[in-house]
Amino acid sequence: MSRHPFDLLMELRTDLIRLDCAALHLARDEYFTLNLRRYLGRLDTLANEVAALRPGLSATLRYQALRRVLVENHGLTGNHADYYNPDNSFLNRVLDTGRGIPISLSIIWIEVARRLKWPAGGVAFPGHFLVRIDDPERLVLADPFHGGRSLSVDDCRNMLEEHFQQRSDFDLTLFKPVGTRRMLLRLLKNLRNIYLADDDLPRLANTLRHMAAVDPKNGQHLQELAAVCCRRGDVRGACAHLELYLHRVPNGRDTGIVRRNLRQLHAALIALN
Repeated sequence: MSRHPFDLLMELRTDLIRLDCAALHLARDEYFTLNLRRYLGRLDTLANEVAALRPGLSATLRYQALRRVLVENHGLTGNHADYYNPDNSFLNRVLDTGRGIPISLSIIWIEVARRLKWPAGGVAFPGHFLVRIDDPERLVLADPFHGGRSLSVDDCRNMLEEHFQQRSDFDLTLFKPVGTRRMLLRLLKNLRNIYLADDDLPRLANTLRHMAAVDPKNGQHLQELAAVCCRRGDVRGACAHLELYLHRVPNGRDTGIVRRNLRQLHAALIALN
């Protein structure tokens, strides 16, 4: 079976992985004939519209230009009415419908800014992904899900306490920008949770394979994938994933459990034969 383009892309060094290309390749799980160049061109057009406003070097003015084009002109905002629709995680559909979830909308903001060579990045704020736009003197925090509103530090502190229903640890390290792989994992985690809740085992398995490709040293994805294979009656597939776990994470905290489970699966295979 041929390798998925997304998984092949994850074999590159992280600095060579383009976030927009990776997100669009991921969407090919559902949209097999997706025209990559068409949607990359859509992002180019958005960047050109932002550049035409000539906002200068200020993070505040650049934020305002991004919000004017992406939100006011093109209507990109959160899908509050149908949050758990998988399409909210597929970049082509977010560009088509103008609706998404925090991480997918943030990817659009970040990729438009990247085309303009503006310092912008993703912020994996607990419970709600944000975008930061920087200049040498300040940063602006934007919430693409809520119409691109700007947030103060106090706004974020209140949001954190509201999300966890109690006072939570808060410090400025929460605003540290995260890398490409972590953003892709956040996107995939949303899909994983949706497919798990729907008991959609084929799509769940595909998503877990992608998570293992993005984060190969995290054995949890392979363990979950083996469990899904068992539920689907694919004992050989479960063995393959657990063997890969032992190869990638030979000294993991779950290594003993994985070895025991693998022995049991091998015994089951012998019994089947």
